[in-house]
Amino acid sequence: MQTRKLIVAVLLGAGAVVGATAQAAEGEAPKQSMGEYASDAMITTKVKAAFVADETLSALDIAVETTEGTVTLTGTVGTEAEVEQAARVARDVEGVKQVQNDIKVDPAKARPN
Repeated sequence: MQTRKLIVAVLLGAGAVVGATAQAAEGEAPKQSMGEYASDAMITTKVKAAFVADETLSALDIAVETTEGTVTLTGTVGTEAEVEQAARVARDVEGVKQVQNDIKVDPAKARPN
């Protein structure tokens, strides 16, 4: 199970890197230096991995974007407790300077106890 979680985290992080590389290839001006971008991509990957490791959160329901160390969380979860847990988990990741939590609650996504 741990291996599966690690694979999911790596794939999610790789997707973030590929998306930004495609953006750069399309000629858009970079908003960050390559070093800053690499650091932010690493933070994003670590946050997603932390979500995968946390049994109370679904990493697939929460999107993570990092800019200059500020992590923005978006998505929809089932309870307010999950919103708070996601922010807590993200704040505990090394390199995170600030967390902007824009996760919404949809009671239809609440897991049965």
